[in-house]
Amino acid sequence: ICIMNPIWLASYPRSGNTLVRTILFQCFNLQTGSVYSNDLGGNIGLENYVGHIEQNEDRSIDFPDGSLPIIKTHTYHKGNNPTIYVVRDGRAAAVSLWEFTNPKVSMTNIIEGRHKFGMWCDHIESWDPLSRPNTLLLKYEDILNNLDSILLQLSNFLDRDIINNQLPSRDTIAGNDGKWVRKKTDWRSVLSEADLNRFNEINQQFLEQFGYI
Repeated sequence: ICIMNPIWLASYPRSGNTLVRTILFQCFNLQTGSVYSNDLGGNIGLENYVGHIEQNEDRSIDFPDGSLPIIKTHTYHKGNNPTIYVVRDGRAAAVSLWEFTNPKVSMTNIIEGRHKFGMWCDHIESWDPLSRPNTLLLKYEDILNNLDSILLQLSNFLDRDIINNQLPSRDTIAGNDGKWVRKKTDWRSVLSEADLNRFNEINQQFLEQFGYI
């Protein structure tokens, strides 16, 4: 089945998208797809934990009967479909993206958007999650610190009952993967003063708007 009207699960890369997919599966029994083929690198253990449904050869996704067509994307704004938008402190997301590239893209290029996902602020501006209709905005930091509240918001938005309110520990999953799900690092110990100043300069509006500075 080719899904024409999915519910988007959108975020800038490394902002908690995989974590939300995991919550949807572990806490609501909702499997999710992705606009990217081989999204989790073929790690079957991780796919089973996240509830990932791999694309068919024609790029369609077969969702189980009675499920919801929720599809992950890091692209810029796509139409008016209902959307869960995940935002994370852009400095942490930038450092995580730099580490994820292993690091083939320089920190400066990540900060200034010289890669396929662009700048953190441009992604947020594109989706405009604070005023976009039919949009549930989740902050990554709230997911980590107040899961019960996040579960209630997801339950209301998706009209689905919570079936479980516990997640296995992040370190357990990171031990299984280490690329998509990584052990926690502190961006403050990675960003140089010059890179931090440049990031703050470019992204000040949204850093302030979302309470990160």
